[in-house]
Formats: sequence, C-alpha cells, structure tokens
Amino acid sequence: MKTVVISHWDLDGLASAVIASMKFKPIKIFLASVTATPKYIHEAIKIIGRNGVIWVTDLNPQPNHIAMLNELFKLGRERKIQINWIDHHSWDRKVYDMFMKHSRNVWYLVDTETVTADLVARKLGLADNEYVRRLVDLAIDDDFFLNRYELTIMWRRVLRWYKWPTRYKALDSLIKGEIRPRWLEELYYREVKNIYENLIREAIARSDVITTKNNIKIIVFQDVDPRVHPGEITVIAKQNGLIADIYVVRYPRGTSLRSSVYDVSVIAKKLGGGGHKNAAGIPGNIGLKNVIELIDHINVFNTKNKENPIVM
Repeated sequence: MKTVVISHWDLDGLASAVIASMKFKPIKIFLASVTATPKYIHEAIKIIGRNGVIWVTDLNPQPNHIAMLNELFKLGRERKIQINWIDHHSWDRKVYDMFMKHSRNVWYLVDTETVTADLVARKLGLADNEYVRRLVDLAIDDDFFLNRYELTIMWRRVLRWYKWPTRYKALDSLIKGEIRPRWLEELYYREVKNIYENLIREAIARSDVITTKNNIKIIVFQDVDPRVHPGEITVIAKQNGLIADIYVVRYPRGTSLRSSVYDVSVIAKKLGGGGHKNAAGIPGNIGLKNVIELIDHINVFNTKNKENPIVM
C-alpha cells in the first residue's frame, strides 16, 4: 500500500515520522508547519494517485482550513485514499464536526495528555522497541519542556535555527538510528549556542509588563527572533524574577502564549490559533491590543485553572 507521511518538524513531529517510517516505509515524508498542512495533503494525494494511505502526525488542523480540508477529504475518498490523523494538540469543535462527516476515509486520534510520538508508537505496535522508546522520551522532554537532557536542547535549538534543509537532514539521521549525530553537536556548539542565548537575553531586556483591568499580570516580549523558542524565554525570565500570569511572546509572523495559571489555548483558539493549556500559538500578525483585550476577559470563560494551576 502506497503511504505518505506528513508531520511537524519539531522533535515530537520528527519522532512521529520516524516511527511511522519504521512501520510503513513510506514513499514520501513531508515535514510541515501547521499553516502548510493542507498544501502537503494535496501533494500527498497527487503522489499516491489512487489507493493509498496518508498519515498526518503532530499537526493540529486549523479552523480556517476547514473548507480546504473538506475538499481534500472528498478528493481522497474519490481516489480511495485513507487519511489517518494523530495529534496531541487541542482541536476546535468545528474541526471535529467536519472530520466526523468524512468517517468513510478519515480516521483520527487526539489525546492532549501525551505527545504524538507516544500515540503513534502505541497505535502502530512499536511502543516496546528500544529505539522508539528513546525517541518518545526525547519528544516528551521537549514538548513538555522538561529539559532533562542536553540533547533535547541541542535538537530544539538547531531545528529552529536552520529551517527546512537541516530539518530533513535531522529526519534522515533519526531514520538511520543516529539520535545524536556528530553534525548536530558541531553545528550547535560552533554556530548556535552562544548567539541563541544572547537572543534570549535581548528579548528579556526588551520585555514590557502590563496589568489588565482585571489585575492579570502579563509580560510581553516584543519583536522576538523566530529562531528562539518561547518556552526558553519564559523559563529564563522566571529565573530572573520576571513572574507573570501570562507570557506573550511576539514574533514577526505569530504570537506564542505561555501560562502556568490560565488555559491559554482558549485565548489562542478565539484568535485563530490553538495548542495546549499552558502553551499555545496564534498565527499571523494579530495586534497586541486584541490579545490583551481577550486576556482581560479570561475570567469570564476560564476561572477554574486559577484554583488548579497547570504545571508548565
């Protein structure tokens, strides 16, 4: 059966793609961003032609993509292509409703309590494989921001720093079983580590503190280099005594929200994004004023997490 895999490019996405490749030997693996997912599904359908399977992993379907995905699912059904989607992000209700209309050729599994690589490993019966366990462990360390291993930090930073050619090189190395390839360490220590950490310091130095009408304390990091992970900025900010209810990290093409108090995925969904309770993102150039105004109404639709804080 002809199989194509489409997965996110971070550690969880790479691990998911590698595990799927161990099971299916796909004819093509695409690494994608959330915004580009429909494009790659279309490419996968063209590559398969007829009679095949597409696996989409670690990519949460966006509400503004519903119309496109609806047409792609119809096309897949016409060509007898099964689409299997596994993810661990929080989905919009409208997305679920559309997926359920295509149950003849679209199957999905969503569990926000673990990482996608873990879900893929268990679904494909590979959870007991030693190499798979190592991949899943790295994915958990990165996605839950545990940072137990230096290797996790190296992968995270290099994948953000060098973009698509390096991400595919990483995929190739991991498929070969090279979980700590020499080229990764060389790039990290020679070209990434010092500059990356300087960028974090610069972002923190430019931060602004805002207190909303409802006394929600927000720290905003403006014009952050997109190569810097928002979780690393907020961790270092906390270590430097910058404590807030919500952290807003502003990139040129999006905004990241972080909190150990509020469910920021609720805010992100209302602005066209999504993610997890303690870490979510909003694509595009959303005005900071819109974000702040919505946060200021957070107590209207989200109060229980104030009593039961989310662990970051």
